[in-house]
Amino acid sequence: MKIRPYQKKDFRYVQDICMANSKYAEEDTPLNRAAQCAMYCDYYLDCQSDYCFVAVDDQDIPVGYILSAADLDDYQDRMQELYLPLVRKVSGGDYFRFVAETRVCERYVRQGYTAHLYLGVIKDLPQEGLDELLLTTLENKLKEMFVEGLYVIVGQKDKETRAFYEKMGYEDIDYLTGAVVYGKKLFSEDDE
Repeated sequence: MKIRPYQKKDFRYVQDICMANSKYAEEDTPLNRAAQCAMYCDYYLDCQSDYCFVAVDDQDIPVGYILSAADLDDYQDRMQELYLPLVRKVSGGDYFRFVAETRVCERYVRQGYTAHLYLGVIKDLPQEGLDELLLTTLENKLKEMFVEGLYVIVGQKDKETRAFYEKMGYEDIDYLTGAVVYGKKLFSEDDE
């Protein structure tokens, strides 16, 4: 496996992995796909692809990805204008939950966690260290761009994913209903 920057040819593969890792994995209907991908992958691929990386197999087919928004203002503006109206039409419950989560993002920005991420890998793939490689690649890119910190929202019951982020140096910085927010500063006081 190798990690490389996202390319437009990867779009559908990333959507497929996003759906396979979603709560709608068993119900991959056009409406569910439209809503899930609008919330969790399309914006990043369309608007901030410089912060998107894929893990690819020997045939250069994506088997995992990491997506990030390093510009929260752009993220909130474009999500509201371009992506969330579709989600509201096809999945009202998901829309209201997602909007509630994004509204609290501003508090993390004030704490210096100015970028967020989504990571997905094909399930049942031998992925020894693949998620670590993806995360490290993104962190290095964000450091190059002088992004202060990064956060991710993880389901409270997802102990394996929570342990992964803790192992990678992320600390729990907040709790939402059914979720834990993990953050990591990319620059320490010593770096200044």
